[in-house]
Amino acid sequence: MYFIGLFVMTIGIALSVKSNLGVSPVSSIPYTITCVWGIEMGKATILFHIVLVLIQILVLRKNFKPVQLLQILIGVVFGYFTTFCNYLVSFLPTPDNLGIRILMVLASTVFVAVGIFLYLPADLIPLAGEGCMQAVSTVTHIEFAKVKIGFDCTMVLVSAVTCLTVLHSLGSVGIGTIIAAVLVGTLVGIINRAFGRQRDRLLGKTDEPVATAEEAASNYVITISREFGSGGREIGKLLAKQLGYHYYDSELIRLAAEKSGYTPEYVEQNEQALKNPVLHDFFAWYAGPLEQTDLPKVDQLFQKESALIRELSRNGSCIIVGRLANYVLRDLPTAYHIFISADAASEATRVCARDHISPEAAAAKVKKVNHERAVHCKHFTKTDWGNVKNYDLCIKSDDFGVNETAQIIADLFKKKMKL
Repeated sequence: MYFIGLFVMTIGIALSVKSNLGVSPVSSIPYTITCVWGIEMGKATILFHIVLVLIQILVLRKNFKPVQLLQILIGVVFGYFTTFCNYLVSFLPTPDNLGIRILMVLASTVFVAVGIFLYLPADLIPLAGEGCMQAVSTVTHIEFAKVKIGFDCTMVLVSAVTCLTVLHSLGSVGIGTIIAAVLVGTLVGIINRAFGRQRDRLLGKTDEPVATAEEAASNYVITISREFGSGGREIGKLLAKQLGYHYYDSELIRLAAEKSGYTPEYVEQNEQALKNPVLHDFFAWYAGPLEQTDLPKVDQLFQKESALIRELSRNGSCIIVGRLANYVLRDLPTAYHIFISADAASEATRVCARDHISPEAAAAKVKKVNHERAVHCKHFTKTDWGNVKNYDLCIKSDDFGVNETAQIIADLFKKKMKL
């Protein structure tokens, strides 16, 4: 699957070259070498991979691992695939019609996307371009998606300047470069959603472990999603005391920090909020599918916490507050999902008394935190926070007070689970 993916990618590269409308950013440097110096593109690709590995050696120094030299071997294979595919498309007539040329570019993005879909999850040796980006990300501690954007922009800029200076034309850069940059990541996402499970099954990759029938029968979980200032935490503690269940809230911060390697402060600040969501979505969209170690830190944190929540659900009956636990455990038959809300005035009053701030500051804080939780939920679950269809029970705590709300939940939970 790995080599088939590489080969399919080079078919896409060959089609973009044939269209003469510009190639994708990652192929722009090798094609520029071909246009300027006349070196066959497959050989130029091999030279480019060697240079990228040398850059990795300079960047990583003693942290460079000998196994990374295999990227040169893969570069040789990729180069010969490029030569062969360019030879294959040479039998196609060179189109003059702009519409046909754009169709060739679109077809090339499909081939590249399919190639990435097959090649990347096989998880063998990365291409030197990805290895170089990962090295820069590791050393600078800049998220991989941001490094990729900078890397691609730099390659396109260098290619454009070189071609303009020597050839007095854009050469390897054109509308096809923009189309590839915009569409490839999107197409990979579409293909991954449609066929990702079948591919992973073929590769022997399994999903997160689920509870066994025996565990599901003996362990019960109540997940509490709540608006800020609604008293959800106090209600969760009362439920845990009444039912004799473990209670997880702030304790999850410590456990998540131990699992992820992040500081407790970082976990607390980022586990239920998403800073700069528009930029985050842009970086995620552009970078396409990534290995877990290349994901933005907030995405890695969500995956770590999700695994931790599943583990806790298998270890014993418990109450879990926040952390999108209702989504993580949505398929667990013995889980009972609750959403607790309250009037904005009641929430602000509670926060004002608890945090010792003015009523105006408390109202602003309630609005801000609830918005952050809604954005966080939308990003990771693709559903609306507080959507009643995602819960077994939605209840307003200011209608009954904290104690009675906890008792109502306990009674309905026992009735639902026939306890």
